[in-house]
Amino acid sequence: MRSWLHKTTSMKSFLFYLLLAALLAFSSCKKEETLPTTEFVMVKFENKTGADIVGLTVSRAKVGNLGKGKTTADYHEYGQLGQQFGYVLVEAVGNINGEKYFTGAACQGICGTESAPNGTWLAPGYYKIAVQLAKNEPNSMEFRLLK
Repeated sequence: MRSWLHKTTSMKSFLFYLLLAALLAFSSCKKEETLPTTEFVMVKFENKTGADIVGLTVSRAKVGNLGKGKTTADYHEYGQLGQQFGYVLVEAVGNINGEKYFTGAACQGICGTESAPNGTWLAPGYYKIAVQLAKNEPNSMEFRLLK
């Protein structure tokens, strides 16, 4: 009888510690970053070009190398950034597969008009921007607002 009681107590202790370990593991996983409020437009760039980007500079901020499918670890600070139709209005340059790429026309407003006549300024806060290859423009990148 004592052996059965000891096994039951041991099993309860084991289950308790197993549950406790699972709760600790799940509580340490955070899906959202806790970020302080900011007066700037803070941006992480996500490379969706299908290739590595070397020496990426976006609106005078050196982003650096951005691997295929990777996101910048840090946020980059901008005083202002505009957007129009989901495209972020930036000037950019970087190297992809040994060739220089620049900002696509979609990120520069409509040809023959003032820059971004339908654009708006992004409010201060945190954003993710996808870097993609422009579809019908050789050696061009587009910057799409993700969030």
